Amino acid sequence: MRTDLDIKDDILDELKWQPHIDETQIGVIVTDGVVTLTGMVFTYAIKIAIVKTVEKIAGVKAIAEDIKIGYPKDHQRSDTKIATIALDALE
Repeated sequence: MRTDLDIKDDILDELKWQPHIDETQIGVIVTDGVVTLTGMVFTYAIKIAIVKTVEKIAGVKAIAEDIKIGYPKDHQRSDTKIATIALDALE
């Protein structure tokens, strides 16, 4: 029987090997083989890739996925800023 810590370590190790996934953006909690994923990623494709990666780990009984899609507040731009950048690029 695998411990929750073993499962968590395997998940984090596997996420590190995925070139399109930044494992530092993902929170992983394992309780009795049930994995809870939290965090924020930039695309739906990355979110799905994370879930598929976790599904492959031995000992995972279920996944509660609470990963959000978006950008951190410090990367968000207003419509005005986007329009200004576009105009500058066109000039």
